[in-house]
Amino acid sequence: MLIDFTFSNVRSFKDKVTFSMETGEGITAYSKENTIQHDTVDAVKSAFIFGGNASGKTNLLRALMLLRIVVLHGTLSEIDPLPIDTYAHGNDNTYFNIRFIKNDKQFTYTIEYNEDFVVEESLVVDGKILFSRDTEHVHMPESIVSLESSLRRNQPLLYFAQSNNVLLAKKAYEWFALDILSPSLPTSSMDSRKALRALHDNPQLKDDVLYFLRAADFNIQDIKTELIQIPNEQNIDTSKSVLLVKCEHEGINGDTFSIEYEAESIGTRIFLMLALAILQRDNHGKLFLIDEFDRSLHPKLVTILLKIFNEWNTTESQLIATTHDNDILDYALRTDQIWFVDKNYYGISELHSAFDFNELDIREIKKNYQDGVYGGNQIVSDALMKDIIESV
Repeated sequence: MLIDFTFSNVRSFKDKVTFSMETGEGITAYSKENTIQHDTVDAVKSAFIFGGNASGKTNLLRALMLLRIVVLHGTLSEIDPLPIDTYAHGNDNTYFNIRFIKNDKQFTYTIEYNEDFVVEESLVVDGKILFSRDTEHVHMPESIVSLESSLRRNQPLLYFAQSNNVLLAKKAYEWFALDILSPSLPTSSMDSRKALRALHDNPQLKDDVLYFLRAADFNIQDIKTELIQIPNEQNIDTSKSVLLVKCEHEGINGDTFSIEYEAESIGTRIFLMLALAILQRDNHGKLFLIDEFDRSLHPKLVTILLKIFNEWNTTESQLIATTHDNDILDYALRTDQIWFVDKNYYGISELHSAFDFNELDIREIKKNYQDGVYGGNQIVSDALMKDIIESV
């Protein structure tokens, strides 16, 4: 379960901003339906990020995915660059701080780095420091202190600790690896295949997923999965394989035809990943990222998706979606579920929560947003555009 995420110097976000799923103080609306009650902190089940074209709302999701890449892949050598995507391709450090809950433990992971080395990094679990580092000192769990000399300056300590079997570091690593799903973003293909492996291993789950998709009026008759062994030129058994996934559709004459998973529409991929996240009873706490929510899904599917996450969701899964669609504000949402992104005069993205404006009436928030009070709306001058066209 994501609590909050703070970052700076990623794409159009130059200055430090914080996106939070933690419930706003004093808000009681839809508490039963739209929030997850936890022993230490309560969080909303879904959040929607509004903004005009090129405002930077997609970059918030990309920032989270960049942190995920940093954590999961580490570096192979001293000369490997750490992945960055800085504002205006500048040389300032990139900063991330994220809080989440996994297995009833609260993790706080912080990393500041540049392309060449990690400046600062720490992992705190339930208020206790598991490890920390800066450019001069490293504090490691006792079980790996003897390996300190093997830690490269461009290697995230979280990656290093989990690869050396530090249990709590492995749990944090697993959250990044297994609990974040982003079927609408470019980095999603390999992650989706990992999730789809469950269809191959669990026939009952596949039946449940197919039933779910048919109920949403997707023309998918079957999902075929096949594990294909990767050939090894040295004839060494590495036990590596890739999962081939095809969806079978019914044609005009009752015949079936197959489409590979990657060739399916974004909406189909989103709902398939959603079904996997919701229908696996032991699969709690997934974080679903959907870019261009309104573009990817039919309005009726948007409605049902909101019901799934806000009303029927008992798995502690969460949804973060970017959108242009003002009508989403007509749904049963709380102000702490609504965010706005806009660029200032210098092209720097700024992030605001509707909760910050102390407007507790959603209808008033929608009107103010349409009027440009919060920024993040597309302000189009049709008269000016007409003048330009007529002058050509």
